[in-house]
Amino acid sequence: MKKTLLLLVLFTSCLSAEAQKKKKGKNVPNPAAMDYQQPEAVADTATKFTGVIKYRITTDDAADNDSMFIVFGSNKIRVTMFIPGSRPDQQFENNFIANLSDSTLILLDKRTGTYKTERLDTRNAGTEMELGYFKKNGQILKISCPEYSGQMKTPDGEVYEAAALVSKQHSFISAMDYNFLNIQPVVLGYKIVLGWRTKTSTNESTYIIAYKIEPGNTDAYFDLSAYRPK
Repeated sequence: MKKTLLLLVLFTSCLSAEAQKKKKGKNVPNPAAMDYQQPEAVADTATKFTGVIKYRITTDDAADNDSMFIVFGSNKIRVTMFIPGSRPDQQFENNFIANLSDSTLILLDKRTGTYKTERLDTRNAGTEMELGYFKKNGQILKISCPEYSGQMKTPDGEVYEAAALVSKQHSFISAMDYNFLNIQPVVLGYKIVLGWRTKTSTNESTYIIAYKIEPGNTDAYFDLSAYRPK
């Protein structure tokens, strides 16, 4: 199954860093750049969300059809990746919990009932994102979503076009920004990301789009009582 470079990095590396935002400069020669606006990031308690958001992961290859669940707690985020195996009935699962209160990442192994803890910033540092709001908006699940677009640069020199659609109705107020594995924004400006698209220099695209939002209590997803440290 053909995978883009982004998905290969996604399943084999794990880190987190804050998304970097472009600032409006002075004396910019390109008039189009004057349309740039950076809305003020506000932790909006009225739209605070706890629950599960389910995403599909696709590429330009129609055979690629993976999925992920992102679980939002009060100050933790859990990401579950579902990766198809070689058989139609086979599926593998990877689980990560980011604790934003102490900047740790917990890697769960459901097969062995174990987990290990790392710092959020210890893996593959060097990926950079430059995303800005240019008065462009979209919709996902009939929800109005401002688009933040720009580029992502990886430590090996690869440059991607990138764009994120953030929900106006769902906020995670414990962190202004959070990037899963430092290559997928999950929270931007306290708002939850419902769509993420990248395109490589060879025009290979990857799409991560929410297809279902399930609000509710998520404490059970962060309970480690059934696991033991490695």
